[in-house]
Amino acid sequence: MQRIRRLIAFIAGVYHERQVIIAVERMDNLLRRGSLPRLSVILVVEGSPSYAMRALESVQNQDLYDMQIVVACRNAAPGVRHSLDVAAGRDIHIDLIDVDDPSSGACLREGFAASRGAHIIAMSADEWFAPHAFLAMLDVACETSADIVFPSVSLDRYDTHRERHSRMLDAQSIALADDGDRASGLAKLVESGLVCHNSGVMYERALFELCLQHAESYRAIAFLAPALSHAERVFGCAEACFHTAAPSVADSFDPTMFSRLSDDAKALEELCVPFDAIDDDNHLKLACQRFYYGRLVACIENLCLSPHGVSSIERTARLRDMLNDVRTRQMAVALKGERRGLGLLFGPIANVKPMRCVMYAHLAAFLNRTGARIA
Repeated sequence: MQRIRRLIAFIAGVYHERQVIIAVERMDNLLRRGSLPRLSVILVVEGSPSYAMRALESVQNQDLYDMQIVVACRNAAPGVRHSLDVAAGRDIHIDLIDVDDPSSGACLREGFAASRGAHIIAMSADEWFAPHAFLAMLDVACETSADIVFPSVSLDRYDTHRERHSRMLDAQSIALADDGDRASGLAKLVESGLVCHNSGVMYERALFELCLQHAESYRAIAFLAPALSHAERVFGCAEACFHTAAPSVADSFDPTMFSRLSDDAKALEELCVPFDAIDDDNHLKLACQRFYYGRLVACIENLCLSPHGVSSIERTARLRDMLNDVRTRQMAVALKGERRGLGLLFGPIANVKPMRCVMYAHLAAFLNRTGARIA
């Protein structure tokens, strides 16, 4: 009988101790939820993305404990929503919110409202981070007092055998610190192609809020422009790698592609105006013109190569509008002496030859498929 009493007392003591431990853990979780983490990651999940859990797990597996993960869901498929629910139940760092507002940018705005971090990173469900990226970016921000940190971006595409092919946009040379080097730093940012990649970039909290107030679209350069205008120090982090899907211009026809290019070019021009006086060698202006040319070629390829129902008459009319646009003519004049390495399409664009643009777009696509080099 005495042994039974001792056993009951032992079990009661273990149970009480377990309850105390659970209570302490819950209190610790509540304190962490009310704390201000170093970093908040806003993951936007819309519809039924195939790789939503890969994106979330790439954030969870970072070697950074002091962070918050805000998952903003809108019209998520039931299977995706259930997987996110399970993940949020297992990880105290995840805050899962539902967004009912159908307007553009609502997920980002509500995700930011739920965030608490001193720095903000936003990304979509089809993107992911390589390991150790967050610590590397925070180290750069700490060492350089940077307001914005760009990771290197891997543009990934998959062939028919599901093999991944990547093209890297290296952030190693990105450095905008003092006024003297700011023009050359911005030119390198434009030349690298990182100026049009907002996902995966780490912003100081106040700058991200400023971008949300001044831009309608997260994917546009107009979103990044206010932050670059107000940031005192901007640096790149080559050790951090962010993976995103490479744009495929030939999959489907996008009638808004050229108008979005015009908006981006306008935002880039306004961003570069303060540096006109110190851009003595026109390095920044030429970088912006080359950026415009590359995006214009993508618009022409999208119109000429993608399967669509546009008639030849409408295609020719659209091409003429692109070629006669004021910015296109300015680009042709600016790059006339810098045409080496610009590819086959520069001549037809500069000479306003729509039919040659069509033929050369198909020829360039054929040469790219066969691996031939184009001067």
